[in-house]
Amino acid sequence: SSGINAEYGYAPWDMILCVHNFPTRTAGLRFEWAWQNPKVSVRLKMYDWQKKKSETGVQFQIRVLERMLNVSPWNKLPLTVQWLRNEYKVPLVPPLHMPIAHGPIEEQMGTEELVICSETECLLCRISLSAENSVYCVHNQCAFHIVCLANKLTKKHELLPVAIVCPKCGSSQLWGEMVSLRNRVNKVQTPIYDVNHWADQLSQV
Repeated sequence: SSGINAEYGYAPWDMILCVHNFPTRTAGLRFEWAWQNPKVSVRLKMYDWQKKKSETGVQFQIRVLERMLNVSPWNKLPLTVQWLRNEYKVPLVPPLHMPIAHGPIEEQMGTEELVICSETECLLCRISLSAENSVYCVHNQCAFHIVCLANKLTKKHELLPVAIVCPKCGSSQLWGEMVSLRNRVNKVQTPIYDVNHWADQLSQV
């Protein structure tokens, strides 16, 4: 999945931080643009982005990042913040469902290694599934219509659920993880970046 990097200092550049697990390339690119342009971003420009005298460049960029991770739409995504160089590490508090990792990024399982779900019907409504309207449990590949599952699990005042429990197998997971799995499974038939995702519809960043 797409990852966004923060690089600082003089050449040769040191990659010190990566935010990854964006559901689509478009979502990652819009995040990157907003991170680079917080003073003009529709979702960030209302905050004070004057760099403090006591802040280093890295600390300022991390302050921007922390704010971004805690505002919509990014606070709903299953992102991971990964420190690649611990000597640059500064305090950072993302939403509770976003882990902070350290060290090199591990390669994701290839599409050819995925266990493709054999279900042909949604486990909630029992109507047939298609690649365009299905979503899968990340642990046991239980299959549902994406709308059926969202309607069942979305709480009041939520656009979409964040952390969920699969109604079939009872395993806990993030909604964004399920969508990412769906995109990877569909990659066999449809390029991953052509698969629509709700975050891509938010054109104002």
